[in-house]
Amino acid sequence: MAHNSAAQGANPQIPISHFLAAQPPDRFGTRLPLPGPVLYFAPKECWPPSTGAQLRNFYLSRELSLSAHVTYLGFADGKKEMSDTAKIYGPALNKHGRLITVPLERGYTPLKIMKGAVGRTPLPVLNYTTRQMTEVLEQLLQEQDFAIVQVEGIHLADYLPIIRAARSKPLVVCDWHNVESELMWRYSEHAPVARRIYARTTAKRMEQMEHRIIREFDAHLVCTERDRQHLLQIAPKAPVFVIENGVNVEYFSNKRPPIAPNLNGNANSNQAAPASQDEQAATVSPPKNRLVFSGSMDYHANIDAVTYFAREVWPSVWAKRTDLIFTIVGRSPSEEVQALASIPGIEVTGRVQDVRPFYREAIAAVVPLRIGGGSRLKILEAMAAGLPVVSTKLGAEGLAITSGEDIIIATTAEDFSHAILEICDNEARRQKLVENARRLMLARYDWPAIGAMLLDVYFGLLNRSSIPHESPPPDLEAAAPR
Repeated sequence: MAHNSAAQGANPQIPISHFLAAQPPDRFGTRLPLPGPVLYFAPKECWPPSTGAQLRNFYLSRELSLSAHVTYLGFADGKKEMSDTAKIYGPALNKHGRLITVPLERGYTPLKIMKGAVGRTPLPVLNYTTRQMTEVLEQLLQEQDFAIVQVEGIHLADYLPIIRAARSKPLVVCDWHNVESELMWRYSEHAPVARRIYARTTAKRMEQMEHRIIREFDAHLVCTERDRQHLLQIAPKAPVFVIENGVNVEYFSNKRPPIAPNLNGNANSNQAAPASQDEQAATVSPPKNRLVFSGSMDYHANIDAVTYFAREVWPSVWAKRTDLIFTIVGRSPSEEVQALASIPGIEVTGRVQDVRPFYREAIAAVVPLRIGGGSRLKILEAMAAGLPVVSTKLGAEGLAITSGEDIIIATTAEDFSHAILEICDNEARRQKLVENARRLMLARYDWPAIGAMLLDVYFGLLNRSSIPHESPPPDLEAAAPR
């Protein structure tokens, strides 16, 4: 495959060497090669992995790159000539994979708004349907015969006819990070009145689309058993597999940032993209008794969570422990979130280069989510970092946890306050939660374990499918594009 042909009009192809640089030794045996290359098709690029979706995409594609050549295709925010990823990692190809990004213009055009109002396709899906991405995808499928196309969510469903027309007849799998209609229904219950009608209308259309497209994929991946049952209610015979979210246990166990070489051979403490001017990286203050919430602070579920905690839970905690600090860590805090910093004992960091120093100074992590779907990567991170976690039932939904053993589930604001104070005052209780949670992370949620399960799913699907990939599995060099 010509290096620049598919990327004409797109951002430069760049290596996924950072997928492999920190790859731990395979604790789950030697990975067998898949019978051909994989196209990993996502709504957004995966670096820096600062959101739950980006984390899942980063690590799943990295795990797949151990068994196949991976082409990661996604949108880059804005009208950039080159994504932040490309600026950091350069244009060179890596034999194990590459990343191709297409600019995504923010905002809805009048034409898309009109189509969303009168057509069957919901506006959030239309936003990711562009002529430029269509052209890049068509050319990629013409130039390379993919064995598998993994589509990250229904926001890319309008591209399915193009993928189905590919000459290689790839296995086409949808990875459901969430059941999007359910997310929107939940949001509508808490949304401001002005947004409620839009949320309900969009939820209904997303639900209708989910029902239409579910049988058009060869198989589906979901994050939780609950989401699996939801899809099976729509299509009882659909192949639906639970591939849970995971965590890089080694990375978070080392809560002090490692010194890593950059491309120029110099040492620096971080390879993440630099913070924007309006989101300067926070400087961690001297050790304190922190309660930490970590997440993207422009996401409505997280905004609701920290607002609820700050208004309903924090006052009773602060009244008894004025030495505690509630730290809200995450990029793009909304005005509503920024306003919480005026409450005594609460700080809002904005985007940070590395969350681990905040975990290092924390006594517990709180996850007061009342809206949302999928499973909770931030809970896994906190547990891997050695923190006890207090969460709502919804916040820990889908995780194989046991309340009272490796997590504390709080139903009310009073439950939250009581659990936090107990953790602060009872070191033995705190340590027991930490030890139990870490054992769980290593056994079930470390990314190599998740990757091994994903490969098992794909080998099973390919072996029983009629897709013509009958030649002996090639090695990684042979699977690379020509």
